[in-house]
Amino acid sequence: MRLLILGGTVFLGRHVVDAALARGHEVTIFTRGRHGTAPHGVEHVIGDRADVTPLQGRAWDAAIDTSGYDPAQVDASSALDIGHYVFVSSCNAYPDWPDKPVDEDSPTWEDGEGYGPDKAAAERFVLARGGAVVRAGLIVGPHDNIFRLPWWVRRVREGGAVPAPGRPDRPLQIIDARDLASWMLDLAELRIAGAFNGTAPIGQTTMEELLRAADPDADLRWIPEDKLEEAGVEPWMEFPLWLPERFEGTWHIGTEKAQAAGLRTRPVGETVADIATWLENGGEAELDEWRSEHRPGKMSPEREAALSRLLC
Repeated sequence: MRLLILGGTVFLGRHVVDAALARGHEVTIFTRGRHGTAPHGVEHVIGDRADVTPLQGRAWDAAIDTSGYDPAQVDASSALDIGHYVFVSSCNAYPDWPDKPVDEDSPTWEDGEGYGPDKAAAERFVLARGGAVVRAGLIVGPHDNIFRLPWWVRRVREGGAVPAPGRPDRPLQIIDARDLASWMLDLAELRIAGAFNGTAPIGQTTMEELLRAADPDADLRWIPEDKLEEAGVEPWMEFPLWLPERFEGTWHIGTEKAQAAGLRTRPVGETVADIATWLENGGEAELDEWRSEHRPGKMSPEREAALSRLLC
């Protein structure tokens, strides 16, 4: 299969490239050339999403779009001679999420501006052309440039008393980028159309199970979330993966259609172990400044001590 990947050098995109090459596909990537290079055997077309001229006059059997944010740009790329188009969207396309649980039939944004409404508007172009839309949940794994789960793996493996947010049995659902990449290739190869939620089933794991996968004997100090809020802890940034439980939909994303279309997710312990190996091999050093504003900073010992005192 001749496959075009929009993106392809950072995190999810690079995993799509790796999986496509492993299946023997002929791969072209389209990027600005600012964040990494194409692996051997991959054609790298340099260009900006705002101008798809370098791709015109060519044809592919399928495309996987890992970098589309602007609706007009997704409209232009999905209108190319592209075969089957698979678009990586987000659960932010649902106006109710994360305040409320959602499933694949929940309404998406119909208007408005910003990340969620723009993703929903882009989806409509893809779906109108018979493509597939994957509303991704929390994507994790090696090469994670946003560094949410790696943040926790690094901290837990550093040892000592580890402040942890909320209750240990809080359900979570995450997806390894490699599982998402493999499944999106299935959608492309089989020309499966429709909108799907790309994450693990509800109740896949818990916060404690995830953290103990990094170290079963970790000294986890669980801080009630009301105390965290009183202390002004910034959800998601100071403590990655934590939003207060009043955001009922955070980890309650229905995936029935995705599961029926073949999405499968590996055990979280395998993902955590591979992230640990990536970190041990200097993986964090590969990250540049792109999107670093979304990356959680390392918590200082003084801040950890202050939070630990909330248990007293």
